[in-house]
Amino acid sequence: MRSRILLIFGVSAGFFVLALLTGPPSFDATDGAEFAVCGSELQIAHAPGYPLFLMMIRVFSVVFSPLYGHLRILNCFLAAAAAAIGTAAFRKAGYSFSAASVGIVLFLTSAPVLSQFNSLEIYPLAIVLVLLAIYLKDSALSPYISGMAVFGGHPVSLLSASLFVSFKKKWPLLLFMLVPATLYLYLPLRSGACRIAHYGHPHTIESLIGYFTMYSGRLSVPSFARLATALGFIGIPALAVFTLLAAAGGRFRAQKDLPIIAAVLFLASYSLPDPAGQLWILLLPLSIRCTGGIQSLFKKTLPIKTGTIVVVAAAAVSGVVSADRTDDDIAMRWTTDVMSSLQPGSVYRPVAHDAFYAAYAQHTLGFRPDVILSDSYGNYFEFSPPPPIPPEVGGRTVHISRAWDRTEDFSLQGLIFSPVRAAQGSPDLGQMAIFRFCGRSPDPMAMDIVAEAWMRRMIQEQDPALADSFYLKALEFSATPLTRSRIESIAENY
Repeated sequence: MRSRILLIFGVSAGFFVLALLTGPPSFDATDGAEFAVCGSELQIAHAPGYPLFLMMIRVFSVVFSPLYGHLRILNCFLAAAAAAIGTAAFRKAGYSFSAASVGIVLFLTSAPVLSQFNSLEIYPLAIVLVLLAIYLKDSALSPYISGMAVFGGHPVSLLSASLFVSFKKKWPLLLFMLVPATLYLYLPLRSGACRIAHYGHPHTIESLIGYFTMYSGRLSVPSFARLATALGFIGIPALAVFTLLAAAGGRFRAQKDLPIIAAVLFLASYSLPDPAGQLWILLLPLSIRCTGGIQSLFKKTLPIKTGTIVVVAAAAVSGVVSADRTDDDIAMRWTTDVMSSLQPGSVYRPVAHDAFYAAYAQHTLGFRPDVILSDSYGNYFEFSPPPPIPPEVGGRTVHISRAWDRTEDFSLQGLIFSPVRAAQGSPDLGQMAIFRFCGRSPDPMAMDIVAEAWMRRMIQEQDPALADSFYLKALEFSATPLTRSRIESIAENY
């Protein structure tokens, strides 16, 4: 027993260090900047708010600082917790200690999972809460912990409900699942002091339901292409190992395997700009099934047992390499290039994630305090006039991150759109940091930012040969079909 405790402690410490060392040198390109600003200032994040995660970030911002690198230590601790609790949860599913230990390593080292733990994302908290709910399924705390998995973590955890919800409890006890829903009182309590960082501020019953369910307009008919795109982020070596071990897992068991089917249907039906982020909802139940396969193979001959360990180790190495973010300073490069090119004292109107990057750069890092930040949705910024914003406000020049449909008032100058009448010499794009990036990121959204930069440079290049080379660069860095088709479309029209 003591040796097992020491082993679990060692593996947990190892995952803490792994998450810490494979993280990005600056903020990530997905939701990290938003969570850093929202959590450290106790604001309200995008749907459905994530109050528990924001309050945990607030604690870390007080203990350490509001810097992204300090805040993501939270997820490093969650990685350590996931290793320990996950081993216990996989054992609770009916598997031996050795099989459970190997199974949780397979899960946590998969690229889509580890790339969440080494950044500042909500999914690590959701994973830990689901694993804890699985472990405590038969305890008196089961209804409450199950509710925490859904309301304290992420709503997509519902897809794994059969793994952690115990219907053996009497229905009055099951009502305790709703107690964690009171966490969402955070939203109305804080809404008087801050704004919701969301692009569809709920003001009707329909929009409120859309906000809390998150999925309005994103669910559609299942698509094999959408599913294949998501599965591609697992990586061929790891996907082959998962498939092999799942096949060795034996016959279909509804309670354990239905979440796999639900997750596959969800990934095939749900449109998301970052499909890699939610792959954990498939990989978790799949890893439990793979643990059954590992246990079966461990009972075979020594060569088969050794081969099982080798293929899992190979998948783990592949996952760690793919999840590595040590080169990923893409969002920071883009943001500093954009904000450095703004005129002194101007108004900058970022759109989508650019708003979160700019908020973190100015509010946390103190970069370009002379610039007035604004966006039409009221994310963070007090100055939020409705669109269309004029090229000049109060004698200040207005710059916009996206103004493709306002060619009469704005033109693309460098990486941003500036007033046509204020057009000056084109900035030296070759000196911008984003064009010197030659690494990689596990986030498709980050790689698409680099592709976007090269596409914008292509549009402004007068030399046809250079423009063609920039076009190829844009395609090389693009990570999603949507971005690739957009690059091709713009290349034809420009």
